[in-house]
Amino acid sequence: MADNFSIAHAFTAKWEGGLSDDAADSGGLTKFGVDLAMMQDIASIQAGRDTLDRMGIILPVTRNTIKNLTETQAASIYRWQAWEALKLDLIPLRPAVVIYDAAVNSGPKQSVRFAQRGYNACVAYGQPLDTDGIMGPATRKAMQQADTDKILMAMLDQREQFYRDLVAAKPSQEVFLRGWLNRVTDLRRYVRGL
Repeated sequence: MADNFSIAHAFTAKWEGGLSDDAADSGGLTKFGVDLAMMQDIASIQAGRDTLDRMGIILPVTRNTIKNLTETQAASIYRWQAWEALKLDLIPLRPAVVIYDAAVNSGPKQSVRFAQRGYNACVAYGQPLDTDGIMGPATRKAMQQADTDKILMAMLDQREQFYRDLVAAKPSQEVFLRGWLNRVTDLRRYVRGL
């Protein structure tokens, strides 16, 4: 039986694709969703260098590091940088999948903001969550109660709005909008089926 990370990553991996070096993509050279700047940031701290070394990734991080990255190494990076960093094993699978996929695509802080805003849009009672992008005790408790279609879809609505706002602010990113929206539509189906 697959663990929750594997279930979440199975969805995300199909959308992250292989090697890409699109000039319009701010991530630049990317493979399986891992880009050069991200890898260099990880390698800039000792814990990151140690983790990359355990994964068999040779330092210093260069374009060849990205070109030689394996799917298994990419999954390990995302398990560490997103799943474990956000402690997604402590919340139900469906909200964890929604948050994880957003963390891979838009960064962990932004993914938590989507969750916080979506939760706040649905919960009419109690104290609203701060939309600070931090998976603290209040947000984690809310996400433990967020395994409803209404809240999950509101979280995904927030993500869609983020993409639309991004394109409005940076028209050069419009080339990616259809793919981003298709990914969210597919995620809606995926979490309903879990």
